[in-house]
Amino acid sequence: MKPLSKASVAVLTILCAVLAGCASSAPVHTVQAGKEPFVPRKLAAVSFEKLTSSDASRMARCPVCGTVFRACDLTQNADLQVQELFLGRLAQSGRFSVIPPYQSDAVHQRVRREHPRASVAQQLQMTGKALEVDGVLTGYVSCFSERVGYRFSAERPASVTFGVYLIRSSDGELAWGNIFDKTQQSLFENLFQASMFFRRGLQWVTVAELAEEGVDEILKTFPGYR
Repeated sequence: MKPLSKASVAVLTILCAVLAGCASSAPVHTVQAGKEPFVPRKLAAVSFEKLTSSDASRMARCPVCGTVFRACDLTQNADLQVQELFLGRLAQSGRFSVIPPYQSDAVHQRVRREHPRASVAQQLQMTGKALEVDGVLTGYVSCFSERVGYRFSAERPASVTFGVYLIRSSDGELAWGNIFDKTQQSLFENLFQASMFFRRGLQWVTVAELAEEGVDEILKTFPGYR
């Protein structure tokens, strides 16, 4: 076998460096759905919220389901970005009628004032009944860290953690929920995501791009979305 030329070695070196920016980490974790089949048509969405760690653990607990989220840096409008991505995808599907947060938040805030001791799920249920919808959507963002660097050379990868939940208005049950938790990894850190690396164009993605990927992933399990 002939030894590789200097040009070939250079090409391989560049390729390896590019591939190093294309991996992503954890899979999507799905929350246990309600026992009865539930396909909502009319929904209300309340404003998504940020979750921050109260200590040095860098962990935060979801108010709806109790799941512990990984916490990291949060940009100022991280919750709004995820909210707009998720609700935008629902609207594009044409399968749901959704009351947006700017209309439902007033009712939700009134319910919270009148029933301060009720659980978050109960408050969402009461909001859904008041708005006469099948269910209420809410979401929590605990990590939204931007890539540091460039497309083909990054010092720190983008990282995202968020969860979206659907509370059934009839009984306050968690009808659906999904958590997306990913930090982009290099090819050598995760060899099982090769197809994803190439779909991304062998590049380090931005946090907005990673969040968009996450919304598309979790919506695959949303009742009635497909």
